[in-house]
Amino acid sequence: MLTSAVVAGPGHTSSPLDRQKHQIASHRTHPTGRRYHHHIPPSAWTALITTARTPLLRGEPLYRDVAQYSGIRWELLAACDWMQCKARSGYSPVQGEKLGSVNPDGTIYHTRSEALEQCAEDLVDLAHSVYGIDVTAGGDLSVRDLACVFAAFRWGGLLKLHHTSAMEFPYSVAGLTAEHINMRWPKIDDPNTPDKPGGRFRMPFGAVPLVLSLNYPATV
Repeated sequence: MLTSAVVAGPGHTSSPLDRQKHQIASHRTHPTGRRYHHHIPPSAWTALITTARTPLLRGEPLYRDVAQYSGIRWELLAACDWMQCKARSGYSPVQGEKLGSVNPDGTIYHTRSEALEQCAEDLVDLAHSVYGIDVTAGGDLSVRDLACVFAAFRWGGLLKLHHTSAMEFPYSVAGLTAEHINMRWPKIDDPNTPDKPGGRFRMPFGAVPLVLSLNYPATV
């Protein structure tokens, strides 16, 4: 996951007062729009149902318990957990590392709850700082905003800096439609890129289709 000077990234901490100030300062709202009806191809949908959906629904009580402190929807947190470490016991979704391991930035997470809480804070802070999206506001996010949230979580501000839409970012939208199959990481020439630019994205689906499979009521 990106931690660079481009934008504050995962691993930083914020106090409850900081988060309260952030919520008060943000005036962005998400008006209710038309419900998005997914067009996830059968191959991606089958992969979602057979691999990710069941374990994430099983972990829903934990996701809900952690998410409530940051004011985000549990489905977003569950998607991060799968995309980062496939929701494996003993692993942290912050950088996909084993619990108890020291990350390059010096952070250590000893429990999944602790790591998930950090992910929730990062989702809130990065989505707001990069795209101006307040994931704690009332209302349901659009598919595009969901794509932006996960793009910021993974690559910080790189896509915006290089004028690349989050709808081209496979971590966010792989498997969303037939046009989002066999995607590649954006070919961006930047030393801070955490994944292999131009390389094939190996997962059959991204975070947005995963959120949709958990019955999140995304809007158009």
